[in-house]
Amino acid sequence: MFTWTAKDIQGAVPEGMTLEQVRAAMLQLLAEEGAHHHRMGQLYNYTVAHKLAERAGYKDAREYFGQHLRDLSQATLTTYGAVANAFHEEVSRRFGVTRLALLLTYEEVADLAVNHAEPGGSLIEVPGENWEVMPKPFSECSVEEMRRAIQRKRKPSSSKPLPPSDLALVNLYQQSVSSHFSYGEAVRVQVRNHKGKAVLDFKGVPLAQVAKLVEALMDSLPPEPLRDVTAEAPLPLAS
Repeated sequence: MFTWTAKDIQGAVPEGMTLEQVRAAMLQLLAEEGAHHHRMGQLYNYTVAHKLAERAGYKDAREYFGQHLRDLSQATLTTYGAVANAFHEEVSRRFGVTRLALLLTYEEVADLAVNHAEPGGSLIEVPGENWEVMPKPFSECSVEEMRRAIQRKRKPSSSKPLPPSDLALVNLYQQSVSSHFSYGEAVRVQVRNHKGKAVLDFKGVPLAQVAKLVEALMDSLPPEPLRDVTAEAPLPLAS
């Protein structure tokens, strides 16, 4: 078993590395990336929960991070926050934030009970090339397989599929709600396809927590689209 320090990995690649050493170094980098993203999610959740941005004079955390961390999109921060809220850091190290975020989405669309302390054994119904389904442990699923499994569960009942932009927005809402509510509260956001239109169902929201749900949705609300001024009637000229 080879152990590499951050200094070893960040410097020039030493001559004579074996394939196994390269693999071990890459796995370590992936684990460190997962830990960093998990920590960023914890910091984001802390900012939201304690209203640090509002107390500093900003409208909300979204506005603050949009101005001061422009390299990170709101969708990315929301994803990190959802994963940090649902899983421990060690789990993020093992599976990575991207796969765990997809697992949270699959948990919603498949109505699956996932052991968040040990998610590796969760069975995912992965469609093959001909869409035949093969149950597979989450620990063995790739990112692409998770996406195919989610797509299969979201297969529309109508002939008109949901547009990718709608599905991306659904993911954003689901992850934002996950980051605002603790795992034990079991609040769920599910999407249905009704004649080609996305319909959201909110389940398990305690009456006393409705305000928190509204806050979660507002935090993930996309900017209002710009009006198409070219389609508007011109204003009359002053006489």
